[in-house]
Amino acid sequence: MRKPRTMGARKRAARITRRERGASTLEFVLILPFFLLVVFMIIELGLVFVAQELLDNAARDGARLLRIGTLSGSSYSTALATAVCNDLTTTTFTLVPSCTQNIQIYVAATNSGNPAGSGFQSLKTATVSGQSMTQTKASVSANYDVVMQIGYAYPWTLPGISLLTGNTMLISTIAFQTEPY
Repeated sequence: MRKPRTMGARKRAARITRRERGASTLEFVLILPFFLLVVFMIIELGLVFVAQELLDNAARDGARLLRIGTLSGSSYSTALATAVCNDLTTTTFTLVPSCTQNIQIYVAATNSGNPAGSGFQSLKTATVSGQSMTQTKASVSANYDVVMQIGYAYPWTLPGISLLTGNTMLISTIAFQTEPY
């Protein structure tokens, strides 16, 4: 007498499931590094955007000090760097370690001229080369046209990105006219 076909099908099904026993683990092991890389890249890019936003806010606050005359003349360099660093650091966490050594500040200024604002035509922005930019601080007085830039060489924390790009230069630029103080 012949064996029923259902037994053969069961044996075949058991053999197939035995062969696929580690397949899901293998797929997980192959996909996990790429998944983690994407997750960490998203976190890293978020930190870069936060650092850029902090730099923009610090540049606006520093520009306000120059604009209203709190800082003026040619000896404001240290006070401006301190004010910018106070905006970039918090009590719990900082994205710009050793701020006064790591930020780069450029200020170009000229008399506003006639009509007001015509001084901007002669102003230039900082020259950036790799991880550094020109760091001059022009004398600032009332009714001056000013271009201020703050730069920071952002170090990537993911080893793969830093090997490819090194540090990335984040720059915030503000153009304004000082008040007639």
